Amino acid sequence: MRFLKNKDRCYFQLFSIVLMIFPLLFSCKNDSTGPSTSTTTAGSTTTTTLQVAEIDSSSGASIEQNDGKFILSNNDWGYSCGLDSCYQAIILYTDGSYGWEWGRDRTDTTRPNYPEVICGTKPWGTKTEAAILPIRIRDLNSFEAEMDIAYSVEGNNWNLAFEFWLTEQKPEGNDVSSSITDEVMIWLGWGSTHGGISIVEDDAVMDLEENYDYAQYDPENEYREWDYHQFRISGEQKIPSEIDFKLFVDYIKDRYDRGDTLWISGMELGNEYWDFTEGACTVKTLSYSVNGETVISGSD
Repeated sequence: MRFLKNKDRCYFQLFSIVLMIFPLLFSCKNDSTGPSTSTTTAGSTTTTTLQVAEIDSSSGASIEQNDGKFILSNNDWGYSCGLDSCYQAIILYTDGSYGWEWGRDRTDTTRPNYPEVICGTKPWGTKTEAAILPIRIRDLNSFEAEMDIAYSVEGNNWNLAFEFWLTEQKPEGNDVSSSITDEVMIWLGWGSTHGGISIVEDDAVMDLEENYDYAQYDPENEYREWDYHQFRISGEQKIPSEIDFKLFVDYIKDRYDRGDTLWISGMELGNEYWDFTEGACTVKTLSYSVNGETVISGSD
């Protein structure tokens, strides 16, 4: 397996373009003896050749999308993408679509990186111009997403996931991480390294398109000061064209008796990855609708 550094940027640009030109059905080799390669798409993927408008591989870089309502983040919190063992970049294309690419060899940490796109806020201070998030649970009537995404990964230790946080204090560009109560991830794809955990509840969330297992509950421990929840798409790994996030909020609220004054910080979508993986993800379109108000990112 070849793990890329800065000099290999052209390879990954071509890799991202191929994802959009030749959409493939999802395939994954769950083989613990060697790397797995996964490619999946959702929606009506374009066949137009993508032209790069902007690319940034610097640590912690960001690119605004749709007048700052979305922020593309080169989030390398686990291991700096400026070091020799890791390359990571965020990309904006001329048609408005965007994504990220990475390659990581052996490092001295078990922490993942998470290149991502953010809408709303993060508890550590990131804030976009989207007015729909954050929002209190008691004020949430609807929360849906529609998407057209393609990705491909080589290696076993990765996921593609949405993520949101519940906080006691309102996150509005300030650091409210001390008030986090819950971290919630929704996995749409993952490598074979993550395939063996025991499911807490099968089909815990039943959406219009897909069902989701409640895969993992990790209460407050020495590594984090909040509860961690993980959902996984049931059955075959795939990217649905739409998701109802209110169903996940309601599940956590009802199961753990969370108060309705908690804040939903925002929504993130990205690839968590660890050592010995390389991949790319292209977001053609991604939109969120909260209480009937919609914000859109991606190509026109």
